[in-house]
Amino acid sequence: MRRLVLFFLTFLSISILAQDGLINSTDTRSKGVANASVAFTGINSILSNQAGLAELEHIGFLLSAEQRYLLNDLNNFGVGFAMPTNSGTFGVSVNYFGFEDFNQSKIGLIYARKLMEKLSVGIQFDLLNTQISEYGNKNLLTFEIGMQSELMENLLIGFHLYNPVKLEIIEDEFLPTIVRAGVTYTASKKLNLHAELEKDFDFPFVFKGGIEYELVSEFWLRIGVHTNPTALSFGLGYQMKNGLRFDLASNYHQELGFTPSIGLGYDLKK
Repeated sequence: MRRLVLFFLTFLSISILAQDGLINSTDTRSKGVANASVAFTGINSILSNQAGLAELEHIGFLLSAEQRYLLNDLNNFGVGFAMPTNSGTFGVSVNYFGFEDFNQSKIGLIYARKLMEKLSVGIQFDLLNTQISEYGNKNLLTFEIGMQSELMENLLIGFHLYNPVKLEIIEDEFLPTIVRAGVTYTASKKLNLHAELEKDFDFPFVFKGGIEYELVSEFWLRIGVHTNPTALSFGLGYQMKNGLRFDLASNYHQELGFTPSIGLGYDLKK
């Protein structure tokens, strides 16, 4: 019975990893807009598109935690730190997903910089560890790259590619290759619109869309939707004057239920 449960959870976990799990991890702000975050900038981009870190002006820190479908065995944690320099932005991110019998961790080393005034690029080298009870563990090395460009005023496009090489996690189970492309449109100081297309080569296209609206000063409301599977997202965020930010979000899957998330961010002001 234990092996049957382990097999089921392992299969479910690998599926989740391929779709918005550890492999495609994002922060709590992103989860509020259905993870349509490929065109996020600043410290918010450290878990979604490293190119956005080229816009970071101060040292930044980000922490995010979620519980998939309210299951104790499907926790997902992410943390990131980045520091801008005259030679570009350097950072590190750490992610953990899973439970005792099946878990994955990822450590990423990040570099981002501006190539031109309106063109930024970023790269992250990943060390991925997969541990499965009774099967041992395996380490993999891979990388991800991103790009962002401001095509016109208030319209930023983003592109991100994860794991362009074919790597086997366990027998006949491969690390996914994921391509994401999308836009963020700043309609006003109080309104941001996000849209994104994602393609995992083993799954159909996924559309993600979201809206952020500033209800009162520095207090944001977020809603979003994504397809394949269809799920709704909503979230709240509050930015303090000292650079500290608190975020709450939840994703609702019509069959599996809620995935709550909480996040903390800090932008060290000079």
